Amino acid sequence: MTTAVQPHTPAPDTITTVGPDLRDRLREDRYALVSAADLTLDPALAARFDDLQASWGRLTPDVHFGGGDRAVRTRRYSDFAFTPATGELVPLDHVAYYQSAEMNAFVGGIERHFGDVEESTYTNPLFLALVRYDFDNLPIEEEYRDRAWVCQIHQIRIEINPGKYNELVPEGIHSDGYPWAGLHLISRVDVEGGHSTVFTWDEEPLAKGTFLTPLDSLIFEDRAMKHHVTGLSAAEDKGGYRDVLAISFSLPGSPYETLV
Repeated sequence: MTTAVQPHTPAPDTITTVGPDLRDRLREDRYALVSAADLTLDPALAARFDDLQASWGRLTPDVHFGGGDRAVRTRRYSDFAFTPATGELVPLDHVAYYQSAEMNAFVGGIERHFGDVEESTYTNPLFLALVRYDFDNLPIEEEYRDRAWVCQIHQIRIEINPGKYNELVPEGIHSDGYPWAGLHLISRVDVEGGHSTVFTWDEEPLAKGTFLTPLDSLIFEDRAMKHHVTGLSAAEDKGGYRDVLAISFSLPGSPYETLV
């Protein structure tokens, strides 16, 4: 794909108030790992992190996870209409999360219903800033930036019971089919593991990293590559959990449609 964004173009405020300018890296490599230490969050945005983080304590059960006595997964999922020019994010009607069996061998072909993302979450200024940061870094042609995109939001928590180990992604190395996606660590408490790898479509490793600090992030062209996260374990005397925010973008009727 080509892009009208040139390397010398000044970074918009939506990038400079959050983190590094990733546009060149994403144009060339189609993925970028970002350390929380490299973020440049405006203090007013950083002050809203605790409110955003707290919403992961109110997620709804994921009955499809199959963690048995080892682990529990909770989550929320909603689709939004996103206007890039203004950053406006408008919730759409409740919709099931659906993937085909070809895309997800574990639970593909099933309509999965989760609780909707709460209003206090999608109106949080830091949350909105992350959505705009992810999108404005993407190497997308200017002709598509004036259109209303669909923004898919996943909030996911994996809780590991004391002394247990469980896989995070039972489907294994996979793609979720989104044109572009951002993954942001929100919390990591008393767990070991969770090592992330980005692969080519043929499953050759491209990059590896471990999200350890809140807001360690990955932005990548999901539809063109695959990814995986190793399982988590907890100590014998206490459980732990890992919280992740996934922000994905698609534009129906364009080259940026989601693979289902």
